[in-house]
Amino acid sequence: MTTDSERLEDFGRLREYLLEQTRACVRPPIDRFRHPWIAPMPLSAAAARYLRHRGAASSLGPVPPQAEVAAKSLGEPSSGDGFAFGDYSLGLFHHDASEAAIELVRHDDLREAAFGSLLCFLDCASPTGAIHRIELPYKAREAEPAKPVMAQFALRTIEALGPAGLERAEQHRVLERIVAFVRHLEQTSFGLHGLFLTHSSRASGFDNDILTAELPDGTVEGPDTNAFMVLEYEAIARLAAALGRDALSREHAERAEALRDRMNRLMWYEDERGGMYVALRWQHGVGSLDAEIVSMRDPDGRLRPLESWVTLLPLHAGVPTPERAEALVRRLCDPEGYWGPCGIRTAPAWDPFFTQGARVLVYDHRKHARGPVSNWMGPVWVLSNYYLAAGLARYGHRERAQTLALRTARLLADDLERTGSLHECYDDTGRGLWPRRGTFVSWNVLALTLLHEHTSGAPAGVEASGVTAA
Repeated sequence: MTTDSERLEDFGRLREYLLEQTRACVRPPIDRFRHPWIAPMPLSAAAARYLRHRGAASSLGPVPPQAEVAAKSLGEPSSGDGFAFGDYSLGLFHHDASEAAIELVRHDDLREAAFGSLLCFLDCASPTGAIHRIELPYKAREAEPAKPVMAQFALRTIEALGPAGLERAEQHRVLERIVAFVRHLEQTSFGLHGLFLTHSSRASGFDNDILTAELPDGTVEGPDTNAFMVLEYEAIARLAAALGRDALSREHAERAEALRDRMNRLMWYEDERGGMYVALRWQHGVGSLDAEIVSMRDPDGRLRPLESWVTLLPLHAGVPTPERAEALVRRLCDPEGYWGPCGIRTAPAWDPFFTQGARVLVYDHRKHARGPVSNWMGPVWVLSNYYLAAGLARYGHRERAQTLALRTARLLADDLERTGSLHECYDDTGRGLWPRRGTFVSWNVLALTLLHEHTSGAPAGVEASGVTAA
């Protein structure tokens, strides 16, 4: 493996490729979407035909023959939306758009599409305030709610717009609609431990995460959902303060602190490997909190809490005390567990359920059948690298954060050099696992943010964007 200094010159090429491909992910207003928006990957041929067809059909001119053919093929029930085959190019995904915007708002030509994606979600929300996790131009793909990242999405895009951002926030009633979404979550997803329920592993975005996958929807109070909710309350508090809504700001700052405290009281767990935040599942008549931890029996017959990288995610949200953060970092940085040669493994390598397969099958209660989903029980993802690097830096482990930033950038740069494309997840050898075709962009742009936030010194061609690398 090459050293960090030997690979720095390749990051300039990676930057140009990521930004070029992201520009190819920007879609025009169409159907229900009244603003420019961003998909996770460049257009496939099928998605391009659909856009051409819809644009032609809405005009006064004649419909081109190729659009007629596209309309016929898209009308076949067996054609599907392409998601099962790795074609996400006609979908607006709440978590992809929100987290990619962390980097994209730094670029003048992409900032508007990031804000437009937020507005598309808000415009398509239900009367209850629910924002759906995946929207297609013509319908919500599912009724499942977005995870609590929308206030954070709003805050980062509005702040990036400068003084005009607050005016546009008022114009589009962003704060009111974000608060309505959070109220919806409070009314529908509040568990009996006083923590927030994860709607499902699908809705979490971590499709086969062992804490929730294949359990009934809305039965697990997960550390990821509650960590995001802490950040969501804090984002509302900041946005409300900026808009002069002081009482609303104080209310949500207090809610963030109360939820952080409850997580520490109920979800914290320590063992010989360090610490983590466990998931809870309420059961009638159980008289012990330990009995409600999502667990399994080990070979010795003892209950062992199930874990994955989301049990470490509260580090990103600033939930643990400094002492508990050290226990989390000890668990995170174990090379026999999460700390891999290409970044954070999404499950510890010593776990019997660890796998770095490209895809896995899980049972879908809605369809009464198994189906393929993305694998979050072992592969390395740029998103989890980003969150946990931020958590490491937040608690003073800057060298570890820098190492993780450089490993992430090197992982993508090597993939680009070897295959000419990027993937959504990787194994410990750096091999891209999925999708088989096309290039996955989405939150892979966070590799640039990692370099910017956690390293110093910059490779040639990177200084102009503010991205740095050491």
